[in-house]
Amino acid sequence: MLFKSTFVFLGLFVLTGCGFQPIYGAGTNSVFETEMRHIEISPIKDRIGQQLRNELEQRITPKGRARVAKYSLKVTLNESRQGLAVKKSEIATRANLNLRASYNIVEKSSGAVIATGNSRMVTSYNILTKTFATLMAEKDARSRAVREISVDITSKIAAFFKLNRNKTTDAK
Repeated sequence: MLFKSTFVFLGLFVLTGCGFQPIYGAGTNSVFETEMRHIEISPIKDRIGQQLRNELEQRITPKGRARVAKYSLKVTLNESRQGLAVKKSEIATRANLNLRASYNIVEKSSGAVIATGNSRMVTSYNILTKTFATLMAEKDARSRAVREISVDITSKIAAFFKLNRNKTTDAK
């Protein structure tokens, strides 16, 4: 038991010495407090785009957006379906829902694109004999995909700002 606590203490000591700082850190110096709260998310086309925008708003600005936005996040979303499991009668019984999102972060003062990226999510659902059940399964798959894409985009943006902030701090 003493060995385990010594090992844990030593591991924490090494992490603090290497300059490790979590992206989602608390306090006024976190990326979410300094940069990400200044992002304005542009409207995204279609209902699924509205859902993605809402998820991004909740993740990027959990404490609310700043009064003056420095950046604009523009997202383009594409959706496609692909039948997977096919019976002998050539009727699909399972499908993949593919969502692809491309995003740009634009600095509002200069109009320059400072970051771009892509995110892709594939979710599956069953195609059932009842139409309503299939629609609900597809709706659930779409919700899962939107949630995961929002997590991915938020993580990439936070990492970009964290890396960018460290570069400007190192240059000073």
